[in-house]
Amino acid sequence: MIILLLVLTACNNRKQQDFELKPLSPDVQQFKSGTNNNRIDYFYIRGNFFYKKSTYALLGDKVNRKIDSAILPDYDFYSVYVYRDLDLPNKKDGGGINSFDGQNKNLVAYIRYKRGQMDIFYIIKNGNVVYNLISGKEMDFEFDQ
Repeated sequence: MIILLLVLTACNNRKQQDFELKPLSPDVQQFKSGTNNNRIDYFYIRGNFFYKKSTYALLGDKVNRKIDSAILPDYDFYSVYVYRDLDLPNKKDGGGINSFDGQNKNLVAYIRYKRGQMDIFYIIKNGNVVYNLISGKEMDFEFDQ
């Protein structure tokens, strides 16, 4: 009986963390800002994402697998925005970069690489940073895109 309970709990935990990252159209924006060469990638989460530390680490692994580390040094700033799987305008029709404005409430994570090194990985809930994956500390401030 105890073994059955452990198996069911393990399956339920795996099911709760079963999510994938999908490109959000337009999935890449490249631009210059002064002398800086910058890039932004956009993704959304399909599946179950729960706000707990083990899921944050899993999201970090999934982001790292999506990012082409060979090109990181080509950019002064390389940012990644990860949104919840909602009815975002860009999901299907490529609504354009400006349609992300005002979507902070749907933002799950913001990651930034500075000259090839990750310096920010924020977990965001309802527009507020709740966790810093790099430092492993809980946070509480409004995310300002």
